[in-house]
Amino acid sequence: MLKSMTGYGRSEGETSLGKVFIESRSVNHRYSDINIKLPKRLSLFENRMKEVIRSQSSRGRIDVSLKLESGGEEKVYLSIDYDLAKQYYRIFQELKDKLKLKDEVTLTLLAGAKDLITVKEETGEMEPYWEEILPILKQSLKNMEEMKRLEGESLARDLQSRLDLIDQQLQAIKQQFPSRLQTSLQRFHERLRSLLEGVDVDPLRFQQEVVFLTERIDITEEIVRAESHLTQFTALLAREEPVGRKMDFLLQEIHREMNTVSAKVNDAEISQRVVEVKSELEKIREQVQNIE
Repeated sequence: MLKSMTGYGRSEGETSLGKVFIESRSVNHRYSDINIKLPKRLSLFENRMKEVIRSQSSRGRIDVSLKLESGGEEKVYLSIDYDLAKQYYRIFQELKDKLKLKDEVTLTLLAGAKDLITVKEETGEMEPYWEEILPILKQSLKNMEEMKRLEGESLARDLQSRLDLIDQQLQAIKQQFPSRLQTSLQRFHERLRSLLEGVDVDPLRFQQEVVFLTERIDITEEIVRAESHLTQFTALLAREEPVGRKMDFLLQEIHREMNTVSAKVNDAEISQRVVEVKSELEKIREQVQNIE
């Protein structure tokens, strides 16, 4: 069945690090765009998390956020960049001498310098915790995928109803066109004969011109191709793999055939049916933008 690109999933679980909360959100996007938000000490898991996400979702913008509720206080330590401190001191001293300032370069002044003192978490070895976090991530993604499938089922029902409307219009055009074609050819015959009355005309050449005109205004091939594309589109509704891009392509092809029909046919009723088909195609196209 179809999958929407819109979904939300949440999961939580206890680990040796503390309680882990993972939220997964997905919205429509032309390509695959994965963004991970993690505590710094778990940043080494980012690429592995992206691989897990890609294995389940091929398209969409997916944001995954992991929060850690630690059971105890996190240990931190301060680090001093001594080489940078010397550079700051030298620059401040040069500035003091250049501007002939009376103030001294003090520890207080140096302590406010950017990146001189950094705070780091004492992380220890994080690798063993991946196997504890992975099931929580998978459950969050599973919940998100379930929501995407439910919305996909709703989209499929809506698309099917619109495909049925398009098919009805195509069948009506097929039924109406032969009589419309015959009427058009009859009018053409009468007008041409009146214009050529008294003129010696080669019957074979006349017949060739009639055949040529018939081919120019015949829409049989366009309708057949449109029906074929419609059948392929309908089949995609039941496919398990991502089909959004295929659907988008088929919609473009059906729209192109309808443009040709509209250009060939000089009939108000058929033209109106083409307009109805195009209207439904546009509504379907808007829905397809959210299908994975």
